[in-house]
Amino acid sequence: MSAGRRRFLLFTALTTCLVASPARAQNPGGYQPPGGYQPPGGMGPGGGAWDGGGGRRMGPGRPAFDVGDLPTPEDIDGPPTPGTFKQLVSLTDQQTEQYTRSWDSLMAETKAQRDSARDAREAMRSAFRQRDQNAAQDQAKVLSRLGKDLKKRNDAFDKSLSFLNKDQQKQYEDYKKEQKKAREDERRRRFGGGSGAGPPGSP
Repeated sequence: MSAGRRRFLLFTALTTCLVASPARAQNPGGYQPPGGYQPPGGMGPGGGAWDGGGGRRMGPGRPAFDVGDLPTPEDIDGPPTPGTFKQLVSLTDQQTEQYTRSWDSLMAETKAQRDSARDAREAMRSAFRQRDQNAAQDQAKVLSRLGKDLKKRNDAFDKSLSFLNKDQQKQYEDYKKEQKKAREDERRRRFGGGSGAGPPGSP
């Protein structure tokens, strides 16, 4: 295993630990939607807050949010920190300074949105645990809206890294691809091979 692969797996493991939902501890071995969003009552046919399983409805006549619309932990937390990024793509000292300035600026400009997204995520999880379907859906809408804007800001930031050479750009793209693959593998594991899973691209 390459050093880069080892760093990626360590980063992914730490991220998973940080964003794990308390519901997982309350329901060991049970169904866990991607990203730690755990509605109470189970997800089997006819069960739980999603009314019918598969994440399609939350109550009679009330459409559920699509988990694919919810932001990933990476969307909320933003691009890798300067220390992590320096290790991922072997930045020079000058490049590290450039990346740090850009990253600090992005984090300062989006701090309020990221804090609001984290608050909405926790409020949604709390609503699930309390079986408050309406509150969970309302918070999911807020989280989805914030997540879409944050993803745009993150993508624009990535495109602004013109100081990276081609090899470094490829290393970063490979990192993001492996990160996405690891998240999809985890989703498939949680869904037990895809039965009742949400749409492709769920966080």
